[in-house]
Amino acid sequence: MRGALESLYDQARAIPAEIIVADGHGRGQPDSSAPPFPGVIWITSPGASVYELRAMSVNRTSGEIIALTEDHCRVSPDWCAKILAAHQEYPEAGVIGGAVENGATESLMDWASFFYANGAAMLPLQRGKCRLITQLNLSYKRRAISGEIRPSGEMEWMMNEELRRRGETLVADGRIVVSHVQSLGFLGTCLLHFHGSRTLAGFRRRRIGWPELLIRLVACAAMPPLLFARALGTVLAKRRMLGTIVASTPFLALLVCLRAAGAFAGFVTGPGDSARYVR
Repeated sequence: MRGALESLYDQARAIPAEIIVADGHGRGQPDSSAPPFPGVIWITSPGASVYELRAMSVNRTSGEIIALTEDHCRVSPDWCAKILAAHQEYPEAGVIGGAVENGATESLMDWASFFYANGAAMLPLQRGKCRLITQLNLSYKRRAISGEIRPSGEMEWMMNEELRRRGETLVADGRIVVSHVQSLGFLGTCLLHFHGSRTLAGFRRRRIGWPELLIRLVACAAMPPLLFARALGTVLAKRRMLGTIVASTPFLALLVCLRAAGAFAGFVTGPGDSARYVR
C-alpha cells in the first residue's frame, strides 16, 4: 500500500478527505508506534476478495463523493482536486471515471495485460457521457449508490450498468489520471486473466436464465478472435505506442484464449474461489 498512499495521502488530507484502506492480507499495516500515514482508517479482513473489500470500504465511508482506486495504482498529484472539479462540472453525473496509464512497462506481457484490461481508459480519453468506466479510477456521488453495497460485493461495471439503466449519468474525464503499476510475471498474469474472466462469468451466471446461459456457453468458442479484435481495435484507436501494441499481440492472443477458458469455467461452475485470486 505504500506507493498508493504516498501518491494520495498529502492531497487527500489537505481537502480534508477520509482515506480508507481495505486490507485483505491482514498484515498490510506497519506494526509501529508511529504509523507513516496517521489518520488512515484501516479495515482488515484476511482472505476477502477485492469485491468484498470494496464493499467494506464503500460502506464505511461518510463523504458525499466516494472515490476508489487500487493498491497497485498511483494517483496523479491533482487526483482529488480533479475529482471534485469534475463532480462540480457534472452535477447530474452519478459516476465519473478517469484515465489509466500503464506504469508497468518492462515486459510485453505486462503491456498486453494492460492493453486488454485498461486499453479503453488510456489517454486520450474523450470527456463527457459514456457507457463504461474502469474500476481502477472512478468515483460515485453518494446519492447514486444510496444504501449499502451487498457484503459480497460486485463488479463495478455491473453496478454502473445498473445505475445507467436506472437513469444515472456516467461521465468519463481524462483529467483524472492514475498509473497502473502491476507486474505479476508470465504465469501470474495468465492466472489473473483466467480467474478474472471466470469471476466475471460466474457473477453473470447468477443474473441470467438457462436459455441465455446456454447461448453464452456456445459463444465461448468464438470468444478469442472477438476479444482479440475488440482489444486490438480499442488500443489502435488511441494512435499511441503502435510499435508496442504490435509487438505485444502474441501475448494478447494468449490472454484472450485464457479469458475464454475462464468464461467457460465460470458459466459452467460459477465463480468458485476465483474472486480471491483477482488482484
